[in-house]
Amino acid sequence: MSIPLLDGSLPSWPDVARRHPWAALLVGNGLSVNVWSDFAYGSLFDRAHVAGLTDRDRELFDGTRNFERALSDLMTTMRVGRVVGLDVDPVLERYRSIQVALGHAIRAVHPNRSSVSNAALKAIRSAMLDYEWVFTTNYDLILYWAMGCDGWKPFVDTFYGRRCAFDPRRADIDADKIPVYFLHGALHLVVGGSGTTWKLRGSYLQTLLDQFGQPIDGDPEARPLLVTEGSAIEKLRAIEGNDYLAHALQRLRDVRPPIVVFGCGLSTQDDHLVDALNEQPDRPVAVSMLPGSKKDLARRQADLFGRLETNDLLFFDATTHPLGSSSFKVG
Repeated sequence: MSIPLLDGSLPSWPDVARRHPWAALLVGNGLSVNVWSDFAYGSLFDRAHVAGLTDRDRELFDGTRNFERALSDLMTTMRVGRVVGLDVDPVLERYRSIQVALGHAIRAVHPNRSSVSNAALKAIRSAMLDYEWVFTTNYDLILYWAMGCDGWKPFVDTFYGRRCAFDPRRADIDADKIPVYFLHGALHLVVGGSGTTWKLRGSYLQTLLDQFGQPIDGDPEARPLLVTEGSAIEKLRAIEGNDYLAHALQRLRDVRPPIVVFGCGLSTQDDHLVDALNEQPDRPVAVSMLPGSKKDLARRQADLFGRLETNDLLFFDATTHPLGSSSFKVG
């Protein structure tokens, strides 16, 4: 077992890159903040309250701040209510009210596609091409736009068919493809009333951002698939309740190549991700950190060393990685 220096020092990425054939990448919100500074908000739940989440809506969260958990519970209530012959219209009204407030909150902080330069997206795409597996906890559209900014190949997202739906029976990845998994859902992903997950597509009339949180024709109970806030246990419960998210997390558990963690703090709210990484203790892990106080960095390094069960843990300066380029920032 290799014991890393826990003194707050941060080697450059090129130095760390030479240590292993890094084939997997886990991206967190640090990338999105590097592109658009407004993504550094504290709480989506609080922003949604300002955007129209009523006190009655807030009561339905039952102690959680996770939109997927609250909307899923309301969906279950409507399904049971219909079976036993109850009027579910008041529940549907709250369901839609929460979705509308969530949509307003997201659109208030998210940039339009035209605000993000093609050069930045192509640079992000180029960095992603260095890996064989890509995972992200981000639910904004930055990474998705980067995937398709210069043609989609070789990236795939396991959403296929006319409806672009997820089917676990069609989730195998060809050897020449690079899969991208949205571990916490994303703005372009939707769960229908039947429980099927699919992705939205832009049109001449509506962008993906315009469509977010809006009613889906023919499926009034469809909801955005976002695992936003809450404890690791609450997030894991939401993930395990969705076929696509459960599949994505299992892939993170199973992937064996050395993995780079960029822009993801792996706080206690992300213990479900730490547990997934720990499934492969022989897998080297490199974690990015922004330069700062060596005392604070040393404390965070020691914390991660105690929680990540890998035989080779490394830390590096996030600003020296291709995804940490200062040229990305537009907001």
